Amino acid sequence: MMGKRFDEEILKTAVETALRSGADEVIAKLVEEKKYQIRFSNSSIDVNKGWDNHYLDVFISKKPRFSLTRKIDTLTIHDPDEKKVKKRVPKQVRFLDQLPKSKLYWGMDEEPHSSYPSIKLYDEGMEEFHKKGPKLVKKMIDSADEVGAKNSAGVLHSGISKTGLLTGYGNGGEYESSFCRGTIRAFHDEESSGQGLVVTRKLSNIEKKFEDAGRKAGRLSRRSTGAEQGKPGTYDMIMSPTVGANLFGNLLSGTNPIMMIAGMSCLRGKMKKKVGPEELTVKDDSLVEEGLNSRPFDDEGTPSQKTTLFKDGEFTGLIHNTSTAKFWSFINTIKLKFWRRAKTSSNSILGQMGMTGTEENPRILLPAPSNYRFDPGSYSLDEIISTSTRPTIYLTSNWYTRFTNMSEGEFSTVPRDAMFLIENGEIKKPIKGLRLKGNLLKMCENMQAIGKDTKQVKWWAVDTPTFIPSIKVGGCKFTKARGKEK
Repeated sequence: MMGKRFDEEILKTAVETALRSGADEVIAKLVEEKKYQIRFSNSSIDVNKGWDNHYLDVFISKKPRFSLTRKIDTLTIHDPDEKKVKKRVPKQVRFLDQLPKSKLYWGMDEEPHSSYPSIKLYDEGMEEFHKKGPKLVKKMIDSADEVGAKNSAGVLHSGISKTGLLTGYGNGGEYESSFCRGTIRAFHDEESSGQGLVVTRKLSNIEKKFEDAGRKAGRLSRRSTGAEQGKPGTYDMIMSPTVGANLFGNLLSGTNPIMMIAGMSCLRGKMKKKVGPEELTVKDDSLVEEGLNSRPFDDEGTPSQKTTLFKDGEFTGLIHNTSTAKFWSFINTIKLKFWRRAKTSSNSILGQMGMTGTEENPRILLPAPSNYRFDPGSYSLDEIISTSTRPTIYLTSNWYTRFTNMSEGEFSTVPRDAMFLIENGEIKKPIKGLRLKGNLLKMCENMQAIGKDTKQVKWWAVDTPTFIPSIKVGGCKFTKARGKEK
């Protein structure tokens, strides 16, 4: 269990103080966490460190007369106590009067909630996991060496946390969570490498998970030895879960209404339209216990749920918090589309990375995805490979996905680590020196097979934890990479 300093009375003090000081709405979120990091290179550990965070976020708002939107602000108090809260919160509430209204904030969940889903997010064994971390990293490195790697590099993150939430409407509660996620890149030589991942909340079979990740990376590094320059052209492509999570994660980010408002979603205007094959069903799922972003409630105290984003190939849903749901309904009313009423999907987050600063310095309440979860398909990876009679490229890893036109879904990305050419249903040889250019919507339309080898992917190139299998896409364009991209 977490330390004794976690104090739910601080939440009550923060909410009551803010309301007495003149705030109309308030959220108090208290977080106590311990995080650890191990970095390794040349098959040796370089960094092994840990740190504690203990902070209180207080989100406050005021609604001017005759206004649909509100003035908002957020205060973060590190190592909070009652004295700090009572001193700083009233000042922040008074400061609200000097701020402009936020066009993106239309209020929070006012409905009282008496119960929340019961999901197990915490493994008590993770409290001592950091002591086992070096041994597990060594097992991963040794496993890579055993199958052909000459050296390895990577990082292991782990931690435990306790989160408490209370809103001015009496919603919220407490939950504990734990996590472990590691990445290894194994090298047979300078140009031959492979990647493996470990992403989990629980310690069950943990040694095997690290061993499997090392073996996968080591085998790919050895198998990619002697890679030849790939020939630019149009190929079918098989994406590993790591690649699919990155590329289709960018497509799924367009199910956020903020992305649509900003003109950064290629899904705009596609609602209720077919965008992929019948096998394509994807949910935003904050209830899957292994998901690193799972939780019993969101930052408005709304009970967590599953939201279908794609159903049988059709684009069916957006993620919402209360604000965007109200705004979306208002826009549809103006357009005389009275039947299109939006509701919160319990995706409200305080301090969304990439839009509002950092977790320790949030700015606004916005919708954010929890975990993307693809329904598994019908094929094993071996079956997908063996049925690939046309020239096909098997992509195991990619970096640096960049958009030339985000509203249209036009992108390019750099293949990294092992990449193979498949001909007549067999892997013929490793290749290198290519860059993938494409369109997310066209790739979705051209899906030919969805695997059943679902993995949870989360690393620096994939922000949102994603449960996804291998996926085959037809008609993908590869160009010759420039210098450093090889």
